[in-house]
Amino acid sequence: MKKIENRQAFLRQAAMSLSDMLDTLEGLADFDCSEVPPEKICVLSIDMNKGFTREGALSSPRVEEIIEPTADFLELAMEKGIHVVAYSDRHTPSSAELLSYPEHCTKPEEYELVEELQDLGLKPVWKNSTNAFMAGMGEILTKGYTTYIVTGCCTDICIYQCALALRAFLNQNDTQAEVVVPLSLVETYDGEWHNGDLMNVVFFSSMAENGVLLCEGVTFGA
Repeated sequence: MKKIENRQAFLRQAAMSLSDMLDTLEGLADFDCSEVPPEKICVLSIDMNKGFTREGALSSPRVEEIIEPTADFLELAMEKGIHVVAYSDRHTPSSAELLSYPEHCTKPEEYELVEELQDLGLKPVWKNSTNAFMAGMGEILTKGYTTYIVTGCCTDICIYQCALALRAFLNQNDTQAEVVVPLSLVETYDGEWHNGDLMNVVFFSSMAENGVLLCEGVTFGA
């Protein structure tokens, strides 16, 4: 990394860049699913479990706030015949990931999906890392989907990694498909060294720069 010689100049320029990013994100339109055949769409719901919303060391009220809109969207998507896959962290106390993060999702009270998703009949696909792309994505990628909609948490960790890994895989294989991330159905957390608003703006912007299609929400036509 190049050393920052003038801290004040850097911070002024960073503030201007963040303002431009925020202007772009606030001007996003909705993504209309009615323009794509339902059988060509796959929704990836990531980590909408109890451990990231209501229970445990990594639970976040910010993520809890998107439970209801997420459940409403997933229910409507399933009614339209769209395939939905619900990924959820599930670890053991010896999981390698826990060397980097506080212990989380090692017991049912945390790794189970929130009740609102369970009520839809969704069954979790377990993952033992932050990247859902590493957990059984192979079969999904053989189904010929042309649109992947990624929802859930956290913006700058699991969503970011999955969306970019999926985008890179599609590019590597010259596959014409969109990776869509709706801002209203994705969230991150606040922490001492982790400003949720800042992480959202920076990481959403990075996704867009890497070919992920950002939208405000998802609609199903008139």
